Amino acid sequence: MLEPRTIEAVSVKEYRPGEFVVREGDTNDFFYAILQGEIQIYQMEKPIRILSDRDVFGLENYYRGIPYSTTAKAVKLSRIATYQSDCIEDIVYSKPGLVSIVMRSAYLQLEHTTAVAESNIPYSETINLDVREFTDGQTIIEEGTSGTEIFKLYQTEQGLEVLKKGVRIAMITKPGEYFGEMSFILNEPRSATIRSVGRSVVEVIPVQDGGLEKLISESPEVAHKIILSLAQRLKQANLLIVK
Repeated sequence: MLEPRTIEAVSVKEYRPGEFVVREGDTNDFFYAILQGEIQIYQMEKPIRILSDRDVFGLENYYRGIPYSTTAKAVKLSRIATYQSDCIEDIVYSKPGLVSIVMRSAYLQLEHTTAVAESNIPYSETINLDVREFTDGQTIIEEGTSGTEIFKLYQTEQGLEVLKKGVRIAMITKPGEYFGEMSFILNEPRSATIRSVGRSVVEVIPVQDGGLEKLISESPEVAHKIILSLAQRLKQANLLIVK
């Protein structure tokens, strides 16, 4: 593996109230961190959330060459650090504390956005694999319960259904997708029930003492995959809220 690069912001800039940081449809290879201030996020001109100190945005456009799906505009005088999108992997390997901030910010945004859209989409990753088989209709995660395990879908006949208050809100179908990490990252009860449709094989990883920071430090490749999953799901959640 190549040595990680020194992580430095491309720029740190002040934005006045009403000034745009990035507009929906723009193309560049950056994501942003709020050092101080308040930023309103819009999609299709509809306000979907407000971000503040230590929040990050632009992650849903982590995949290079894809136009921004949201607009970010300063609500009050704000200092914003701009980073190259392709330095995410370097951050994962060299700055676990920053990765923790990025993950928590992204999850809180996802939680807020999907709550407004009356849905929720948790996913995740794991290590030291404990492979378990689940039969049709068997529950893997129960909404409202506590737990520190993270899960990865290994194989499935028809997928895993994601249920919130008994209503199906999503399906997990792609082997390699992760789920269940929101509970331990935010230290909150499980936000949805995950149930097997047909036979499914899932990898289960218990998170040991030290929680998120230890996971990032010991398995940065896992943290990188979680961020990728977060970026993709946040982009999907943004679309839900404007429908």
